[in-house]
Order: sequence, then C-alpha cells, then structure tokens
Amino acid sequence: MSAAHFHFSGDLAFFRGEAVTANFDDRAAAKDVLEALGVPHPEIDLVLMDGNPLALEGRIRDGATLEIFPARGGPAGYTRLLPPLPDVPRFVLDGHLGRLASLLRMLGFDTVWERSPADEALAQRSAAEDRVLLTRDLGLLKRSLVQRGAFVRATQHLAQGREIVSRFKLQASARPFTRCLACNGVLAPVSEAEAALRVPQGVLERHLHFLGCAGCRRLYWSGTHHAQMKSVVTELLLD
Repeated sequence: MSAAHFHFSGDLAFFRGEAVTANFDDRAAAKDVLEALGVPHPEIDLVLMDGNPLALEGRIRDGATLEIFPARGGPAGYTRLLPPLPDVPRFVLDGHLGRLASLLRMLGFDTVWERSPADEALAQRSAAEDRVLLTRDLGLLKRSLVQRGAFVRATQHLAQGREIVSRFKLQASARPFTRCLACNGVLAPVSEAEAALRVPQGVLERHLHFLGCAGCRRLYWSGTHHAQMKSVVTELLLD
C-alpha cells in the first residue's frame, strides 16, 4: 500500500474537497485511484504528478503530489485528457433528468432522454453516438465506456440548465424552439391548411404560424405559454 497527496482544482473539489492524502494500491491505474476517491474520469482533463503529466492509465508513485484539473482548468501547454467537444454538442441524459432534457431541447440541442433507461444502454449510446452523458449517478459516469460526461451538480432544473449552458459554453450554438420537447425531433413549418386539420378552430383563428414534428406529429404555436418559455430561454443563455 502506498500514499500520495491529491489536490483537486476548481469544481473537482465538489467531489472530495480541495486536498487529501490517501492510501492506494500501487498496482492500480491512476483512473481507478482517482475514482475510488470519488472523482469520475470524464470530469478530469489534466493530471500532473510532481509537475509532470500523467495519463489515467499510468501509475502513481508512492509519496507523489498530484494536481488534478477539470475541463479548461490548469496550466496551458499540456495535452488534455478529455476529447475536444464538437461545436454543437449532443447529449444523452439519465432517467432522473427529464426536466433538464426538456430545457436542452427547448434551446435546440439534440438531447436523448428516456424515463427508465439501463445504465449500460446510456453508456453505450454516449460512446456510439459521441454524446455527452449527463447524470447524477457517479457509478454510471465512472464506466470506462463513457468518454464524454458530466455530473450535474444542481438539483433544481433551471439551475441545472444554467449549469450545463455555462459549463459547455452553449450560448452561441443554441437554436431555441427548433426541436420537439416531447421526442427531440426537428421542427419544420407547417402550412395553415395542414394545421387546420389538426388544431381546434379557435387556435387557427388566433395563430397563423405553426411548427410540426415529423417524429411524433406534435404541433407547436405561439400560445400563451410561449412568452414564459422565451423568458426561460433568455435566463438560460445569460452570460
């Protein structure tokens, strides 16, 4: 059994505090040691051991001092551990984050969510489709298959939305009201004639513009709730 000093920078301190001295099995990879301390690997973007970069597959020396940094944290000039994000990231969320999924869809992001998905299915879809896995399940985030992911710190859905927009810098790539809130399908304009076959006459008399989802065939229009939704979007996209 060996021991080392661990310093967690930025919001990684959320998981274990800023600093800890801990024992570890010197046969274990750095990934396993850090995750045993509570920090999932998709949250770690750089590890320095006594000032030198350490891969997550590497071994930690007895008595070493490690500095662990989150995405975009720490000194420049080092190769990062996390793969770079695409300009417009896509997401997959666990079953407990349904309201967050609706917010991300409202902002126009491709967001997969099911009510009761299996953990293995979430990890596989994240990897196969290059989606960021958002969850409040640390065990799920620690699965080796997951390359992109984040533990959602906030518990209230609007705070969660602000957290994810800020963390992934989503302001510039947001395209509000372009996705179906129910099924994630892309919305497209629907003619007034087609809408007349699918909405009450009173709605047709008050509205001229409709959007439809090709997936679930749900129709959207600027009803009384739209002003509130616009206010939510504005709040989420504040810098």
